[in-house]
Amino acid sequence: MTNPMKSNPKNAVSLPAAAAAALAAAQARAAVADEKFLAAIASDDEDAAYAAWSVAEQMPPEVIPELSKLAVAEQPLTRRAAGEALNNIVHSVGKSINPAGFSANAGRPDDPGKQNRRQQITAQLLSLLDGKRKQQEKVTALRQLSLLATVDHVDAVARHIRDANLREEVVFCLERIPGKTAEEALAAALPQAEDAFKPRILAALGHRRAEEAVGVCLEAMRSSDAEIAMAAMKALGRIGARTEGDAQLPDFDALSDWQKVEYRDSMLRYADAQVESGNPQEAQQIYEGALAREEEHWQCAGIVGLAKIGTAQAAAAIFPKLNSGNNTVRITARKAWRGMAGAGAA
Repeated sequence: MTNPMKSNPKNAVSLPAAAAAALAAAQARAAVADEKFLAAIASDDEDAAYAAWSVAEQMPPEVIPELSKLAVAEQPLTRRAAGEALNNIVHSVGKSINPAGFSANAGRPDDPGKQNRRQQITAQLLSLLDGKRKQQEKVTALRQLSLLATVDHVDAVARHIRDANLREEVVFCLERIPGKTAEEALAAALPQAEDAFKPRILAALGHRRAEEAVGVCLEAMRSSDAEIAMAAMKALGRIGARTEGDAQLPDFDALSDWQKVEYRDSMLRYADAQVESGNPQEAQQIYEGALAREEEHWQCAGIVGLAKIGTAQAAAAIFPKLNSGNNTVRITARKAWRGMAGAGAA
């Protein structure tokens, strides 16, 4: 068979030209498909809108910016269709993550030409934060990023935490990104945050049990603002890392009734964590403090905590409550006593 490249040297030039033409034609067809998809989303025809959003995961990530605009349109059907389409696109890649590294599972996050689909979708969502977009578009982007973002994207999200209109969503997003990088970003933002917003950041650090945040939490607990001090104390209680006696506790008598409840609850959380980590002596002091309270629920909490420690000293602290005049306290103490005796026999 004759080689056409040899018989017609012009083909050597025409083949690249043909490939370029084919590529251009494919791009044009894709653009038309995108336009049809977006037109269906924006349509007032429910069937057409549903048909479009139900296959949105097949669309290229480049439709996301336009979908974002449609998601805040005046027409309820358009808003719903665009929102469902965004959800479908994001959820279609939401599980493709490498748990070992908590980072992008493949491709190059810094090279658009080598990004996988998850990275491409994430990049489109991030672009909405920096553009001249409506606040609700940015809020939606952050909500979707909370499902996709990894350590590769923490800085790009965290830089918006000083925006008063977005900071709540930024913290929500960072709170859901796996890995210590997100926790470090939250801790770094705390000192510069407005006082009114510090409790929200502290709550996120507590929910993450971020041991890296112990230092900033201890500093925040020294605040003269009771809301900040108590938020820091609650965070430390959830984190549970030993504070080595450096904690300056809020002034209990200056707290509101509800804050006093939170104070005790945080102390008990911290004590439970100390027992789990093999530091029962510090925990016993806290449990005995609860045992000395008049309220039965605090006494019962102290008894349960002391039973976890299970030492002779803990048993001695429980012993007087075996004959408590409060029925609930007495029953709790006797159950704890029997449990400790059984554990000792075993």
